[in-house]
This record gives sequence, structure tokens and C-alpha cells, in this order.
Amino acid sequence: MQERELTVGLPTFKDHLPNCHACQYGKQNRRPFPKSSWRATHKLQLIHTDVSGPQRTESLAGSRYYIAFIDDFSRMCWIFS
Repeated sequence: MQERELTVGLPTFKDHLPNCHACQYGKQNRRPFPKSSWRATHKLQLIHTDVSGPQRTESLAGSRYYIAFIDDFSRMCWIFS
């Protein structure tokens, strides 16, 4: 905006800011998780599970926690609360 003279009275900023080591660590990317070479070849051969809660909103039955089961082969999901 300053180069095109669209503003009046804007302060000029330095192009080079000092390096902060904590800021540099915060901006670093993590390496991706290694690719799994093994996948399930049959239903129910490998099940992933996760427990979650407490949720802010209760379920219709009044539960605030749930457990999810996911079949690795079919990706079918069962949720119990």
C-alpha cells in the first residue's frame, strides 16, 4: 500500500526481523508418521478403538463418553455410549 501511495502516515517496517529460537522451533514441521506396510486382509482381523469424552453435549441416553470401534478392512464403525 505504501509503494502505490494509497496511504498516508503509515510507519515503515524493517524487512529483517531478529531471529527468535523459540519461534523457529514453533514453526518447524514434524516428520510424517511412517507408512504402515501391513493392512488387514479380512474383516475383523484388525480393529482400531478410541475412547472419547467428556463431551459438552450429552447423548440421548445421557452419556458423555463414547467408545468407537473401526474395522481396518471394511472401515465399518461401531459407536457405543
